[in-house]
Amino acid sequence: MVSFLWYGEDIALKPCQGVAKVRQIVHLRSQLAQQGVHLKSQFRLRFWHTRPSPIASVALAELCLQWQRLLMAGLPLLESVQLARPSNPTPTLRWQLWVIQSGMQQGYSLSQVCAQYKLLNGYQVGLLEAGENHSNIGQAMGLLASQQTQRTDLIKQLKRSLLMPTITLIAGAVVCLMIVLLLVPNIASLVQHSQQPIPVATQWLLWASAWLQTYGQGLLGFIVLTLITTILLLKSPLGRRCRDLIGPWVPLWRGFFQLQSQILVMQLLASSVASGVPILAALKQAQRACLSRRLVKQLLALQTNLQSGLGLSQAFAQADFAEVQVAMLQVAEETGDLADIFQRLCDQLQQRLVDKITTFSMLLEPVITISLAILVGSLVVSIYLPLMQLGSLL
Repeated sequence: MVSFLWYGEDIALKPCQGVAKVRQIVHLRSQLAQQGVHLKSQFRLRFWHTRPSPIASVALAELCLQWQRLLMAGLPLLESVQLARPSNPTPTLRWQLWVIQSGMQQGYSLSQVCAQYKLLNGYQVGLLEAGENHSNIGQAMGLLASQQTQRTDLIKQLKRSLLMPTITLIAGAVVCLMIVLLLVPNIASLVQHSQQPIPVATQWLLWASAWLQTYGQGLLGFIVLTLITTILLLKSPLGRRCRDLIGPWVPLWRGFFQLQSQILVMQLLASSVASGVPILAALKQAQRACLSRRLVKQLLALQTNLQSGLGLSQAFAQADFAEVQVAMLQVAEETGDLADIFQRLCDQLQQRLVDKITTFSMLLEPVITISLAILVGSLVVSIYLPLMQLGSLL
């Protein structure tokens, strides 16, 4: 039996879709014809299409923008979801959209369906839930689209920044391997006929060359297999959970992770407060959506401080938030525009993250270049030491 996601039209020429398990497409056409449905297109669903996975960032941003526009036009949410047409949808995205429509037709809310099938991350589900509870789902979708667009832009910037360091690293590794595998064996044959002692650096180089010639193919296969396994694991639900747990402890990634978590919390607080959610309820939603343990502890302390009767800025100060954030919240207490202050804090954190990525990329390339220069220089010196000894004998 094979699963198909099909699209068709009923007798009233109304679009319809569904999932069916049949042996062949002929059986699918026959089954739908008996129900009065004309089959227009079908897509075979394999196990990797239907596994729980979040909607891709680019597709989610496009979908949320379409849903927001349809909601602003006065259409119900379910009809807006059904009318959305993403560009170049993959079979996985088609399956995810069908899951959303099917769940909503059964009476579940959009946030409940996305949480059950893990179509969105925790903070995204919390954002949708806040919009549903306060009848402001369109604004929540617009904020989701903005978040995903910013995230995509940051990833593109990071990839552009890492392009030249990656090329430099690969080129340097290829040069070092060519030296060790092609040039060093010839040096070894010359050294073996001499009676002079071999320098220690050259001995290590000769050993490395002999080891790579013997086990190089196995090492290359192991590296390729490890990379493929790591990529597949990171795309699986278990791999994403492991990444979320291990990521905050990686030294270079920790700073980016903390800033990204603060940005998401401030965005969620800004949208929740703007939708009329009380600050304590907004903090609880942010706490459930946050992945940073340190930030979760700060949010817990913040809730405790507010419940004890402290003002908002004093509660943030005692929860060990930055002085700049506390000062801006003092302004918010005077003006009463709390949602705007949270959004400004989010924009400041976003700019800090961009500056940090830029600084990291600017420092990475010279570090890699200097490291490769030292490595290649060491190889050249190790090669020429015995040649200089032979030259002195001649």
